[in-house]
Amino acid sequence: MAGKPAPPVPTIPTSSTIPAPTSAPTSTETTTTSAPPSTTTVSSGSPTASSTLKPSTPKPTAPQPGTPPPNGAAPQPGQVGFKGDRAKLKVVDGPGSAPPGTTWNSGALRFSGNVTLENVYVKGGIEYNGKGTLTIKNSVIEGNHNSWAPLLGNSGHINVSDTTITYKDDQWPGPQWGNGAIHGDATVTVQRCDISGTPDGIQNGPGNSTIEQNYIHDLLRAGAYPNNTHNDGIQSYGGPNTVIRFNRIDISADGKAYDGTHQNAAVFIMEGDSGQTTGLQIVGNYLAGGGYIMRVGASARAAVITDNKFGTTAGGWGEALIDKGATIAAWSNNVSSSNKQINKPS
Repeated sequence: MAGKPAPPVPTIPTSSTIPAPTSAPTSTETTTTSAPPSTTTVSSGSPTASSTLKPSTPKPTAPQPGTPPPNGAAPQPGQVGFKGDRAKLKVVDGPGSAPPGTTWNSGALRFSGNVTLENVYVKGGIEYNGKGTLTIKNSVIEGNHNSWAPLLGNSGHINVSDTTITYKDDQWPGPQWGNGAIHGDATVTVQRCDISGTPDGIQNGPGNSTIEQNYIHDLLRAGAYPNNTHNDGIQSYGGPNTVIRFNRIDISADGKAYDGTHQNAAVFIMEGDSGQTTGLQIVGNYLAGGGYIMRVGASARAAVITDNKFGTTAGGWGEALIDKGATIAAWSNNVSSSNKQINKPS
């Protein structure tokens, strides 16, 4: 939950919560909400080496990739993520099934360089370290407590599409776990993915990232105030040129945007760590859940926020909070759950 300033808790009744684990999982790693130390890299090859993992059996028919509908609507549940037959995927669950140039380290697939994973079922975390590009297509990733995120990018670029990314382990990586399903300081291109099961959906550090037509939902709500998850659909730490468009992000629960404890924001643009946040676009999304459903930090400059539909604000404060100091270049056609135009926050 590091780097997650939350607005003050409102004076509203607190609904029941999901208790946190009574003890931390057995681990030799230091508890943190960022990446663990990078002690293992590729098992063979140089950082610029390229490897591709594909099934040895004929490929299943690839799912038809989704595209933003003509009217710019976000996807409906079930329209994105891996849509094929999971039984036909290449299972990666141990050292024997790890692709060349990678290592399987206690439940996490670790590597660097330029790597493509296509039509695979990774039963564990993926941790990428390097200056290349990790490409993932038409796959399933199920993280576990041996990795801080199902898909952790410490550097380089991650390009993931038409993939289901989730977390189903009863144990956590640490007692104060707050990471996203996609997490870290890599730039990312995330398209048509189904993301669920972690405290956050996507946490992104450096900017220069595009997140479009994904479905982010059913995030982990756990713990009681003040030791609770602070859920965000997308949490960006500033940086230039972040594009968030045509996504369905729903972190609401029990008919409320905010249950009194857990949800922070469907989209949370934090203060930039290194100056102004420029080139921000939040366009054509369906956004639901959060004390404020969308929060934009003061370092944002000339942000474009248009054509978004917001869910209910029940239990929370409103659809959007633009921190003082942020500037908005375009604000139009942002509507409430009752289809009323939302004025630009002052």
